[in-house]
Amino acid sequence: MTYKKVVVSRLGGPEVLRVVEENIPEPRAGQARVRMLAAGVSYADMLLREVVHPEARRPPFTPGWDLIGVVDKLGDGVSSFQAGEMVAALPIVGAYAEYICLPQAELVPVPAGLDPSEAVALVLNYTTAYQMMHRSVQVEPGQRALIHSASGGIGTALLQLGGLAQLEMF
Repeated sequence: MTYKKVVVSRLGGPEVLRVVEENIPEPRAGQARVRMLAAGVSYADMLLREVVHPEARRPPFTPGWDLIGVVDKLGDGVSSFQAGEMVAALPIVGAYAEYICLPQAELVPVPAGLDPSEAVALVLNYTTAYQMMHRSVQVEPGQRALIHSASGGIGTALLQLGGLAQLEMF
């Protein structure tokens, strides 16, 4: 059985993206195969394609930083998930595909009833914003913060998480 995925064939703009067809990957021990429901499209994906990002890969590679999918098949030793369960992940590459195999430790369960295309908007944006606030800066309630690009995904997440952290934001 085959599946389709997007591949960055060489460095450059959107013209370097190609759709290819390959055999569906089989999960190894400790991995789950995930059938994609939604993948985020981010500025980071473009930076990877143009090799401007610290996580850049050499072509060919499949872009796609974040995803929401359904566990399709379990590799040996996977006990945290079951087939049919909706999950989220941040693989950095590989989400622009119909299927991806990932270690079970990289998967997070998604509550039932959420729309995959809405839920995927939370994965990269809110994880990045949370890490910026609590790992990099270690904000404290009452501190002031200037939020640049507050209309983008990460900026919006910073505003919402900053409110929960009781920041004074500008």
